[in-house]
Amino acid sequence: MQSSSYDGSVDQSTAQLVIDQIEELVVTIIEEIRERPAVAVAILAALVGAFIGTRVASNRRGQSKVVPKQVARKASGVGGFGDLFGLAFRLLENPIVRSYVLAMVAQQIRKRIAL
Repeated sequence: MQSSSYDGSVDQSTAQLVIDQIEELVVTIIEEIRERPAVAVAILAALVGAFIGTRVASNRRGQSKVVPKQVARKASGVGGFGDLFGLAFRLLENPIVRSYVLAMVAQQIRKRIAL
């Protein structure tokens, strides 16, 4: 009986930790947008460009030639989130990006400790 209540508290503490981490990430993003609005505008422009590019590409889809079976099979098996996480991990391999992320995390920790 006691182990089941322990498992529940572990699940609650894990969920709370995840919620806290997400909250810190959102706060960090908002602070970075306030400090560097040009970066936020650049990201927004990239998203709008990607959306427009996707729309233009989908309109031309009917005009294109038949796609080889191998390419179609590979394209259908690729998940968008998997690609995004792969890109994030490749970015973290870059020492400049990694140091920037670590600096943001350290800044958040310093703010939490100062309170």
